Amino acid sequence: MSEIDEIMAPLGATILGTRSLADAARVLEHSETAVVLNLSYRAIGLITRADLTRLQEQDPHGWPRKRCAGVVHPGDQPVQRSTSIRELLLNSRLDSTRPLLVLDHEEPAGIVHPEAISAWRAKAQPISGEPMKGSTHSPMNSRVR
Repeated sequence: MSEIDEIMAPLGATILGTRSLADAARVLEHSETAVVLNLSYRAIGLITRADLTRLQEQDPHGWPRKRCAGVVHPGDQPVQRSTSIRELLLNSRLDSTRPLLVLDHEEPAGIVHPEAISAWRAKAQPISGEPMKGSTHSPMNSRVR
């Protein structure tokens, strides 16, 4: 099991990129996030309830006819299941406000939500001078001379 499995949520809904946002709205009634698939059933990204809300505000009358594939954020880069959480956090392209699609090679494996990353960060932070998990350095043994 990889480290990212600790914070990864299971896959929920999926929807073809050719489906309308009206269809996506029905799917997202039961799920916060849906994986968008191309015609070869390969994951191309995610669509969220927040995406739909934003589009409804921008185009109140036209949003239902738009296609799901057009809503996938081009900056959303899926991460591999083998990626460590620390490596993920060092990624400068990480949008910490959006969920991330996790792939196991080319197959969708799960979703990492921003709250899970925040919770992991909070848990990994040293408390009252204790070393971080896995660290061999103890700040209590350090002295300035």
